[in-house]
Order: sequence, then structure tokens, then C-alpha cells
Amino acid sequence: MLPLRLLTVTLCALFLAACARSPVVQLYDGPAKADSQVLTVKVPSEIEVFTINGKELEGVNTFFATDFKELKLAPGRYEILAYYKELWQLDVDNHEIVKTNPANFIIDGKAGDQWQLGFDKPQNVEEARAMEDSFSGWASNTETGEKVAAKESDLILNRGFLAPITGEEVTTATSNSIAPQNAAGANAANAQKSTSVAPGASYLDTLKAQWKQATQQERREFLQWISE
Repeated sequence: MLPLRLLTVTLCALFLAACARSPVVQLYDGPAKADSQVLTVKVPSEIEVFTINGKELEGVNTFFATDFKELKLAPGRYEILAYYKELWQLDVDNHEIVKTNPANFIIDGKAGDQWQLGFDKPQNVEEARAMEDSFSGWASNTETGEKVAAKESDLILNRGFLAPITGEEVTTATSNSIAPQNAAGANAANAQKSTSVAPGASYLDTLKAQWKQATQQERREFLQWISE
């Protein structure tokens, strides 16, 4: 058994090594390409991605992120459903996780473009709570200064584990890559959002996504509920 001091040093070393990982996520097939050949989207650490073009993708929400995580995509148009999630320290012994409903960030970028998701950061937990039902933001091209306001989504992804979900069909990608939308795909996405409830075939994937986002306490309460 490791001495306490050695164990502490070992854990600290592992933590620092994890923090040093580059928060870069490749979301296209094939070998890594130069930044001049791909579309880069920088996502602040306080924002978590729910879906990209209607698909849930693994690895887009990195735990050991710095200020930003970088998503590397094939050039094209993307709709990124993302929400604010942050841990606020209330006092020495208490904290609160604030999560908002998602906003729809739309990016149409070419090879070499660098875009960044942004929002007005709350200064305290009260301001964070005020965003829960009205989260908004923008996507900006860091080179040209072009700024596109995020749109409201019909998706309700609130604090509870089984919050009501409407207006978005969610599927799990068969690989950790996502293709850009073409004109037909964009029209199909818009038609999807006009529906009031996501089709039944998408419920399982949605529940899986919700489970991943739930806290340990929320998972325990859910398991207790279904066992009754």
C-alpha cells in the first residue's frame, strides 16, 4: 500500500497530466489534417454540446478542459445545440450545478476558418440561475469578426434527469464524426423542429444522453424510482 504522501504526489501528477491533455476533438473521418484544411470551433469550458446536426457525439465535452475545447470539423454548415453548465460554490460546504436549456449555434465555415461560441458570462449564481430558461449566445469568426446570434431551440433540457424533451430528434452517431449539412439536410432539420414531440424512435438515444448528463444523485433517485 502506498504511503499517504506518495499517494498524494501520484494523484497530483496524474491530475496535472490529465489537465495537460490537449482539449482537441477530431470530428471527421480519416487522419488528422492541418488547421488550414478543416473548420475549427472553439467551445468555452462552461458550455456543453448536446448534439451537432442532431447527433450525439462522444468526446465533445472534455472533463479536463482548459478555457476552451476545440472541435475540428469538415468545412460546411453545422447546427450545434449547446447549453451552459457550471458548478458554483455557494459557501464552504455547499455548491450548486446550474444547467440551462440549450441554444442553437449555427456555423457555416470554410476550410481554415476558426469560429468561437460565446455568451454573456454570469457574475454570480443568481445571474446563472436567471439564464436557465433563456440561455442565448453567438458564434463569431475570430478572424473576420462575423457574428451570428444563436437561435432559440425547442429542446427543453432542464435540471432534472427526465426533463421534458420536445422538438428535436436525437440519434447516436455510428462513428465519432459528423458530416456538414447540405441544403437538403438543412431543410430536413428545419422540418424536424416544426414537430412538437420528437419521434418515438429517438427516445432511447435521448434517454442515454440524459443519463450521461445526470449527476450521481439524479441517477440514484431515478434508479430508486423505477424500482418502486
